[in-house]
Amino acid sequence: MRFCIMLLGLCCSSLLLAQRSSSFDEANKGVKPPQGVLLDFSYGVHLPLGDLAENFNYMFTLGGKAQFIFSNNLAFGLVGDHFFSDAIGRDVVSNLREEEGFIIDRFGELADVQQGMRGFFLGGSVSYLLPMLKNYKRSGIEVRFEGGYLQHWIRFRTIGGQIPALSGDYVRGYDRMTSGVAFRQYIGYRHLARNRLFNFYGGFDFMQAFTRNRRGFNFDTGEADTKNRLDLLVGFRVGLTIPIYIYSIDTQQDTRFY
Repeated sequence: MRFCIMLLGLCCSSLLLAQRSSSFDEANKGVKPPQGVLLDFSYGVHLPLGDLAENFNYMFTLGGKAQFIFSNNLAFGLVGDHFFSDAIGRDVVSNLREEEGFIIDRFGELADVQQGMRGFFLGGSVSYLLPMLKNYKRSGIEVRFEGGYLQHWIRFRTIGGQIPALSGDYVRGYDRMTSGVAFRQYIGYRHLARNRLFNFYGGFDFMQAFTRNRRGFNFDTGEADTKNRLDLLVGFRVGLTIPIYIYSIDTQQDTRFY
């Protein structure tokens, strides 16, 4: 008798679930996800390639993006990234060092300098979110294309006394400040929760930048540096999103379906 009651209960539960799923599918037909603003914040690790690898080994990235996403999952926005690293690929102040590897400061004492990388990217973006689930239109593969301006340079931090050769305008002969037009492609996964509480994304990007050394002359090599450069950057980033949706009167009650 107990077995029959349990079997009957399971059958009823299955029928209710099937009816609920069918109702959900039926209600979901023609319902578009809301449009709105997405605020993205990301952290990434990137590997320099091409001419960029001459001076830098790797770098970290803090990024921010504001984009407007339409109901068809097409989005347009503005993006900004800050690049930083305390490891560089060459010692650009080797000509200032004495035999033991230190640099003589303005008072004749031994000093040293820490060299790192700093840079930024500013531009615009266009992206599309391709849904992977039938009834969930805001979770899937995201592809994005960006174009803008890239600038990077070597940052110096003196350890010890003041070094005249790295003070004021003299630092311009060593910092390798470089800038130019850049393009970046991204592919990854984005999830925008229905309850808007946990929204995240992650993926790979690849940048190509056509740059030049804006100083024109390097003090350590004693040579002009005016060649056209191809700076490449590949990496991985993860991020969180704050969505601000704009609901219309006829879609506000249907947000559970997107």
